[in-house]
Amino acid sequence: MINMIKSHQKTIVIWIISLACFSSFIYWNNPERVITITLGTYVGSPWDVPDPTSYKLLDRIIKNFEKENPTIKVKYEPGIAKSDYSSWLSELIVQGKQPDVFVVPDDDFNLLLSTGALDNLNRLVKEDRFNTNIFFDSAIDAGVVNHEVYALPFSSNPVMMCVNMDILKKEGITIPDHWTIEEFYDMCNKITKDTDHDGVLDQFGVCDYTWKDVIAGYGISLFNEEGTKSYFNSSKVKKAFAMLSKITHLNKNIKVSSEDFDKGKVAFMPMTLAQYRTYKPYPYRVAKYSTFSWNCRSMPTSTSNAAYQMKTALIGLSSRSNHKQSAWKFLKMVCSDPDVQQLILEQSQGASPVREVMNDSFTDNLFKRNGFGPSELTAQRINTIMEQTIAYPKFKKYARVMEVADYLVTLSLANNSLDADLSQIHQNVQKLL
Repeated sequence: MINMIKSHQKTIVIWIISLACFSSFIYWNNPERVITITLGTYVGSPWDVPDPTSYKLLDRIIKNFEKENPTIKVKYEPGIAKSDYSSWLSELIVQGKQPDVFVVPDDDFNLLLSTGALDNLNRLVKEDRFNTNIFFDSAIDAGVVNHEVYALPFSSNPVMMCVNMDILKKEGITIPDHWTIEEFYDMCNKITKDTDHDGVLDQFGVCDYTWKDVIAGYGISLFNEEGTKSYFNSSKVKKAFAMLSKITHLNKNIKVSSEDFDKGKVAFMPMTLAQYRTYKPYPYRVAKYSTFSWNCRSMPTSTSNAAYQMKTALIGLSSRSNHKQSAWKFLKMVCSDPDVQQLILEQSQGASPVREVMNDSFTDNLFKRNGFGPSELTAQRINTIMEQTIAYPKFKKYARVMEVADYLVTLSLANNSLDADLSQIHQNVQKLL
């Protein structure tokens, strides 16, 4: 009798467990079940230019996504400033509450990768037969390590050269389609002068042209791929820095800033595409550059393997997400859907990392509508630049090492001692690796 009761109880327990498992299976595989994924993002532009409509754009993208995917809802926490975003995300990661999908903070990709916060997307890419070749090489490479995809690009921002056309016209200077750094120096040398003959220079060739610009222009790699060796003391770097010193010395110890460019006193100033798109059209043009004619060109380069600088904004998927398929759908749509990318291109300031979008007549017409004109910022010109941009190294200490290197090189330039200091700079950088 007792055995029968125990057998009956055992049967009931088995049925309860089976029913629970079946109910769970039905619940998790119910196509009508609504899933909520969380998005980590911040207010404003990733490129530090005015963008008062960023949330309107995001809400529109989410609305379109939810319409196409009625069983998926996307939620985000509004009001997070870009300056606070990295620490906000880090705190959530420590608490195990990181968003399912999130914008990767500037310079934090390597850190997030090393801590395991970013999910490897290769399996999702392969299962979905997702073609990463739709992106410009350096844009997709920004989120790839050892052929493994950890984040996708949603916006890019190449560096170009802003040109005061009035000064060039006055000095009889024409910029060729491809100009070398040596030609750039010659132009700056001709332009830098004392125009009112009071003994003080008042017209200058360039401002804010940094050591990073000249390194990229000569196509130089500062580190090996593993991030264990630096090449700051190489002959190529010495040649590039020697040219930078020549360009800097044209100003004869006068500190020339972007404010001087704003006043029409400087011919050249590096500027990102986002800055150009923000300050060229009305109304920001009136406040910024209304007293002279200006446009943008590609940066000067001097070798066949030279490259342009470009930053790329990335979105990654949390390694702890319980809704990876749904998060992947949203991530993929934001970064690769042509209609969404056109919308982002139209209502923000960068460039699309998707080749098809940047090659579309929509892009040319957009720039023309924004007042750039047929001969200034064309899709073809931007495409040429983006095809030759560089992806930054992926080793963990890169951001910190470059911060130290920037301080040391800039200090040496200010003290006019770069040539003598370069060996010590190399040693200091190498110690950090």
